[in-house]
Amino acid sequence: GASPPGAVLRQAEVSGHGAEFRLLGFPVDVNPSDGVPFLNVIHVLQEVQVQVKAVGCLHGV
Repeated sequence: GASPPGAVLRQAEVSGHGAEFRLLGFPVDVNPSDGVPFLNVIHVLQEVQVQVKAVGCLHGV
């Protein structure tokens, strides 16, 4: 009953993303069987990134 290597790698990758988001201050529970919350978080991060760039431009950074 060993898991195929691809599944193990995917699980490790998903776990890594969850830890990465927690480091960024997002208490995200990434569930591999449901990618919707994960995609929402990515969208939020992109929105924040755009806002940060806009603020940087306003301040002349």
